[in-house]
Amino acid sequence: MVSRLKSASLRSLDLGAVDLRRFAEPLAVLSPIALVVGCQEVVMTLVALLFVWRSWRANDFSWIRQGWFAALAALWAYALLRTAVNHPTATGVLFALHWIHFPIYAAALAHWILPDEKSRDRLLLASAAALTFYGLDCLLQYVFGFDIIGRPAWNSRLTSVSRKPGVGIEIAWLMAAPVLGFWQKGRRAFAIFLGLLCVVAVLLSGDRMGLLIVLGTAVLLGLLAPGLRRPVLIGLPAIAALLGAILYFSPTMYHRQIDTTVETIAHLDQSPYGIVFKSALDIARDHPIFGVGVHNYQAVCLEPQYGPPTVGADETPRCLGHPHNLYLQWLTEGGLIGLGLYLVFVVLSLRTLALAMARNRGDLVFYGLAASLALRFWPLAAGTGFFSSWAAEPLFLVLGWSLAYCGPTELPAPAADDGRPSSGRA
Repeated sequence: MVSRLKSASLRSLDLGAVDLRRFAEPLAVLSPIALVVGCQEVVMTLVALLFVWRSWRANDFSWIRQGWFAALAALWAYALLRTAVNHPTATGVLFALHWIHFPIYAAALAHWILPDEKSRDRLLLASAAALTFYGLDCLLQYVFGFDIIGRPAWNSRLTSVSRKPGVGIEIAWLMAAPVLGFWQKGRRAFAIFLGLLCVVAVLLSGDRMGLLIVLGTAVLLGLLAPGLRRPVLIGLPAIAALLGAILYFSPTMYHRQIDTTVETIAHLDQSPYGIVFKSALDIARDHPIFGVGVHNYQAVCLEPQYGPPTVGADETPRCLGHPHNLYLQWLTEGGLIGLGLYLVFVVLSLRTLALAMARNRGDLVFYGLAASLALRFWPLAAGTGFFSSWAAEPLFLVLGWSLAYCGPTELPAPAADDGRPSSGRA
């Protein structure tokens, strides 16, 4: 009897027999919810670690040879080495070291979790739930001044449950796939409700780039998907009328979303974005090849030769934590080498999706993901830093989700995950 119990205990501790996907799939599917509750870093890290464990156990690391992943891996290795050798600050090295789990997380979604249609459906539901919460919470915060957990607005900007404004851009990054997914599944009333809720929340959030992304996504979808052209042509005027009515009754929001946007575009060089961009270009001019090192932009930017900390009558900060543009961030912190590797990643990612267009013709979720990713890579977009997990999670979630639609001609087939080590690729 004792020997049987001992044998059963040993079998229960046999880690080689653990079904790793059983743990990783719920975590991956709940990624949008993790973004809401602020544990996106934990989810991405755990999914990445489980995927590496699964790959080691199955002796299948074919995903490493994917062009987009290889480019990011090369960028990670270069940035880490360059920072450790030339600017070995503790924070710089940690920033350069930690983000490798971003692409591994995306690879796990693309190769392991989301090729399964049921998992994609569950992710669609989780995304819709997260967006619905964000949208309703934004309305609550706009009307009453506080969100559901009592957090106030931030300088007339909505934050939802976060401490700083970012909810508008997060909604804009994630909304296309779930809205189109429910439309495709025939639940069009809910798709329209979710779409309108998201658009109104983005507008009220005061996030100008978020609103531009929403409008740009609609236009791009009309170009990519012939079946969506009629809904887009009907929907855009209706959305414009709704947003126009809101702006008419809210002069403060009109000033934020319209007046300041027009002013920024017309006088970009004098705007806060233009000032930050110019400082980044000045640094890149002086450090063209290797940049200044990861997380070292702000320290170098504040050096006297680049000017005073603030400029203009409004005392606009000349240097922020990052240049507010992903391409400028890699140019300043990684030089032309870092920017070149990042561009390779962008091009190979978009090329993979372009090759998969014919395979997924008519799949509205794929079109929504492809449009969202294309606008995320738009080089003129102002945005957050590359290393911020709240911004990285939507990027690599959409990347992995979209790559899961790529077939064997675009991506290698993963090995069978039967919970046991294998002698080679399946």
